[in-house]
Amino acid sequence: VTSDAGSGKAEEAAKKLAMHVVAAKPTYLNPESVPEDVVNKEKEILLEKMTGTNKPPEIMEKIVAGQMRKFYEGICLTEQSHMVEEGNPKVSKAMKSLGLEVKNYTLVGMSK
Repeated sequence: VTSDAGSGKAEEAAKKLAMHVVAAKPTYLNPESVPEDVVNKEKEILLEKMTGTNKPPEIMEKIVAGQMRKFYEGICLTEQSHMVEEGNPKVSKAMKSLGLEVKNYTLVGMSK
């Protein structure tokens, strides 16, 4: 987390973000960091689900765009609803409101 805010505020926000990451287990930082093959595969699956619905292509594109936003909310840290912040704002908005930006993260797990 990089900060324009005071170190105490940044430290508290970083702790909350760490708790969120542990609970939500995001796979990627943001939509731009999702590999193209993963994005293409998801779009392919979504289009396949709509096969035979007789929807016009422009409507299908809008549906896919909405479903991709939902997909990113599930796997991208910056797009997730912040589980620890009051009101559950999107992580990117919660950080921006504090003058902070998430540059990267690492989720480390331990096994027995």
